[in-house]
Amino acid sequence: MPSQRSIGRSRSALSVRTTLSFVLLTAFIVGFIFILQVHRNYLGGGSYLDSDKSLAGAWLPEESLANVDRSRLVNKSPSVRRGKRGQSENNNEVSLPARQGEKRKISKEKIKISISAKEDQSNILQSITITQPNDRVYCMVPFIWTPSALYTYHAIQASWGKRCHILRFFIDPIIGDGTVGYYNMTEASGVIAAQKANLTLPRDVVILHDMKRPWHTCDTKENEEKNKPVGNCRNIFEKVWRMIVFVADGSGGTNVGGDSRVSKEEGDESVNSGAYRAEWFVKVDADTFLFPENVGRYVEARKWSYNDHHYFGHVLNHRQSDQGVSIVAGGAVFLSRATLLAAADAFRNMPMEKGDEEEDGTCRDAYTGTEEVVTAVCLKEHSNITAEPAIDSEGREQVSLYELDPMLDYNRTEQGEWWFWEGKKRFPCHDDGDCVAHLPLAFHHYKDSQFFLDFEKEFYGSVMKREDDKTLIKMNDGRVAARHWPGFDGTYQYLERVREAMKAARDGDSQSLALSNTPQRASQVNNRLYCMVPFIWTPKYEPSYHAIHKTWGKRCDVLKFMIDPIVGDKETGFLDLRNNGTNYKLPEDIIVISDMRRPWNACPDSEAGNCRNIWEKIWRAWVWVDSHGDSDIAEWFVKIDADSYLFPENLKRYVVDKGWSPDEHHYFGHILKHRDDDAVPMIAGAAVFFSRATLKAAARIYRKFEYVDESKDGGVGSGEFMKCKDAHTDQEEVITSVCLKEHLGVDADPVLDEMGQELVILGEIEDVLLWNRTEQGEWWYWKNKPRKHPITGKDNMHHCCGELPINFHGYKDFQWFFKLESELYSEAVSDLGDSWKSYKWRNPTETNIYFDRVRKAMKEAANLGS
Repeated sequence: MPSQRSIGRSRSALSVRTTLSFVLLTAFIVGFIFILQVHRNYLGGGSYLDSDKSLAGAWLPEESLANVDRSRLVNKSPSVRRGKRGQSENNNEVSLPARQGEKRKISKEKIKISISAKEDQSNILQSITITQPNDRVYCMVPFIWTPSALYTYHAIQASWGKRCHILRFFIDPIIGDGTVGYYNMTEASGVIAAQKANLTLPRDVVILHDMKRPWHTCDTKENEEKNKPVGNCRNIFEKVWRMIVFVADGSGGTNVGGDSRVSKEEGDESVNSGAYRAEWFVKVDADTFLFPENVGRYVEARKWSYNDHHYFGHVLNHRQSDQGVSIVAGGAVFLSRATLLAAADAFRNMPMEKGDEEEDGTCRDAYTGTEEVVTAVCLKEHSNITAEPAIDSEGREQVSLYELDPMLDYNRTEQGEWWFWEGKKRFPCHDDGDCVAHLPLAFHHYKDSQFFLDFEKEFYGSVMKREDDKTLIKMNDGRVAARHWPGFDGTYQYLERVREAMKAARDGDSQSLALSNTPQRASQVNNRLYCMVPFIWTPKYEPSYHAIHKTWGKRCDVLKFMIDPIVGDKETGFLDLRNNGTNYKLPEDIIVISDMRRPWNACPDSEAGNCRNIWEKIWRAWVWVDSHGDSDIAEWFVKIDADSYLFPENLKRYVVDKGWSPDEHHYFGHILKHRDDDAVPMIAGAAVFFSRATLKAAARIYRKFEYVDESKDGGVGSGEFMKCKDAHTDQEEVITSVCLKEHLGVDADPVLDEMGQELVILGEIEDVLLWNRTEQGEWWYWKNKPRKHPITGKDNMHHCCGELPINFHGYKDFQWFFKLESELYSEAVSDLGDSWKSYKWRNPTETNIYFDRVRKAMKEAANLGS
């Protein structure tokens, strides 16, 4: 038996060996786990990457990945990383990176930044479908990955970025800053060190690992040595051209999240190219708020193809003198696919030898912050592609170059031809303070990205949806906004116009989708009619409102009734909605012109009968239409009296047959020339028609009116001295004609058929059918009207009436509307009494013959249209 001593010595020796073995085994396991974590977390990049979808998910250039097992490059989502960067999946709040010592916490429901492992990378955070399948937008954001920039990154993700079809942030290979340190993401040691410093990259980041001049080397000394002002060594051009080349062919960079290969066209071999993941591309600065969905609408409206060359945005011409090119300002630069590929080809083949020197107006690599100039030069030299200004039909800029507040106040005449205006085609809006488009593409120069979240509320969130949100600003006059915007009144009005235009555009997208499934004649598309009825809201006139809705009004594309702020009458009492109308309910299509100075009830017992002051209501109504975005929801507009019976479909046929465009100036109706001393002919007020271009231009004229106190003013004048101004008058027909002629050079056009017969009828139809110029003589109705048709030469014109009438006028009794509806549309729609059934035409023979002709012509026109 072994002694106790030997046993003791043996057990002691065994204990040492066991302990040592255990320690070594533990060290091995810990080391293995550490190496595994390096492979999984550090080399892969701070976000999920499904190994079965892509093997290119590392941050390192290809040569650095030669010995890496790519199947192990599976990374954690930033949403479940350390708390300083993101959020726990069970946490209801997101802690955005602090700015200037401030901790940001925003509700998860309002800011969504987590990226699911199973999301398709082509649809990261996409919440709104681009308007057409072939209008996908690839958003390219040049970026610097520093702790101070992370709030901007998350704000973009939470706002406009989620509407891009693809969103990528293109960064230098160096990340960090002077506080946390600089880390080279092309080196494994730099990746690991960055991870330890809590700097991880999400999967929508692309590292441009071939960059020669990273941003971080730009200190004061280097600026002085390179003769560059402090802050201008960012060398944005190198980043931009390498970014475009990467998107085109996948070279020169690494997408942290990886991109699966795609085919150029169906059946083609797949390629690693972002150029075939979208049709339209935008280089967008990180201080720009983008409207990706409006890009699709913009190019679709112009019938542009992504296979053609298009390079567009806010065009500046001030470099024409020294470099010979117009440029697209860098805040948002838009490219078709064809242009992106052409640009990439130009950049790949440009000289690189002088890359450390400032640009000189040639297509070469350059150490410069004016990437716009070199890009424009390269496109011009390589493919003869020139910049196209992104403007709407009124000349309004689609891209606001600066914050909205100053941009909305720009006045070309007052400011003179400084570099902003240099070489631009002149439009009336340049002097009107309303020269930013109502369906914008981008707002630039918002250095504080909190503005992005506020714009999101204005156009997509609680303000747009009229939701209860305690964070909103509520003004005493009832206006609600996401913040107290600089230049609040002007900015608020503009934001209202944008909201209205975007709502109309979304409605139009839905209509277009429905129409796309049904063959349509060109005449049926984009030919909408906006019917504006000046009205008085009293018990006496309210039945007329309902009668219009049940008859001709239902055939308008948009129907609005414009009323004074005073409602009621002497019997029921007057109510001023400007002061105490909070609980007064009106139908949605009743618009209160609340800024009227001379409401209709001011002189109800006036013997002159001139207190209705229809002119002020008319011009203020059109300003309201334009200011609230309604001028963008139709192509044609009519001011129509409440005692008129309108044929909207015949008006649409008329403008199509004339070949008129809504983007040209047209002002038309029944022309009267009986006032010998008038400087211009006028359109009778029963039904006055405008193209969209004319309506918008008129609103700009009226918006400049100053209130006139009649006690101190001589009125509007008469004859050749008639003035375009605000006034207390009912002569709206004459002043409208004077304003359009004086400011726009637009003359009134008569609405006649090919036989010279009137289509806008000024009286009750059964009476006008009997009017005869030869028998009656030259009374005011016929006075100074031509006798021969200007085109056909037909004699004895203006006899009534055309077979596709556009308007009948003079029906003070609304029951006649039901009579006409029954006669011409075979519809009995009245629930407002049936007294119309006993109504008789004063001239039954001629009236019935004429109605037979009208019914036949309308049936034939409808069959032709279908």
